[in-house]
Amino acid sequence: MIRATAGRIQPPNEVEFAFRAAFGTVFLGVGDWVLNTFVIPPTGLRQLRDHEGTSGAILQLSLSAAVLAMLAAAWLLCAVWMRRGGNGARLVMIVVGVGCLLFVLNDMSMSGLTSLDWSLLSSYVPDLFTAAIAVVLLLPASRAYFSAVKNAA
Repeated sequence: MIRATAGRIQPPNEVEFAFRAAFGTVFLGVGDWVLNTFVIPPTGLRQLRDHEGTSGAILQLSLSAAVLAMLAAAWLLCAVWMRRGGNGARLVMIVVGVGCLLFVLNDMSMSGLTSLDWSLLSSYVPDLFTAAIAVVLLLPASRAYFSAVKNAA
């Protein structure tokens, strides 16, 4: 159902969920990076320091953090555009979600999984959130919202 307030079409609950899940995806992705870099042994910092020295490790981690920040900003910008009715942003989010799901399935098949354990599943949570966003954006209520915004313009 499409809601309108003061001449502006309001996004349905599905689109709101996708918007909030995009923030959750960024939060989980950054948290995963921080945990794997500084907390969970063997830490990425220690491995880089052993392989490239302290200055090389700092350079690599700085570059990695900068790329992560740029990707997170682009993802959140896409989420904002999607919430405002941008069908192009919606399509980008769907493509990224499907790509993440394919990555997870490929990674699981390559690792020769015989059973699912929690540590393995926890590493896939950001990717599964992104895939859930794609599914939600393909629902009929979401598609109707983007069609209504396009027709209103």
